[in-house]
Amino acid sequence: MDFKTGRELLELCHQLDKPISQVMRRRETDNGVLSETQIEEKLNTVIDIMRNGTRTPLSEPRKSMGGLIGGEAKLVYDHRMDGANVTGSILSKAMAYSMAVLEVNASMGL
Repeated sequence: MDFKTGRELLELCHQLDKPISQVMRRRETDNGVLSETQIEEKLNTVIDIMRNGTRTPLSEPRKSMGGLIGGEAKLVYDHRMDGANVTGSILSKAMAYSMAVLEVNASMGL
């Protein structure tokens, strides 16, 4: 199972009547060296890292290594939770999460 473009991927999904996630999982098991269980474990690890990267700075803000940033994600998030956001709830949440990831990266976190 292979494809080179997004269009080919979508055509394959249509042919197999499967969502992209299932086609990609099958491709990984067919072409890779990991079992489906190992792939699932790796995916769970990655999603945990991603969740922690967005949530931890909102509950435990800290300054970056250089001290230039840190805590802004929590300020944006708190502002959103107070209902005082300017851009709307969804965009404010996305901004807070993206700033949280930036803060984790700047503080050498994972």
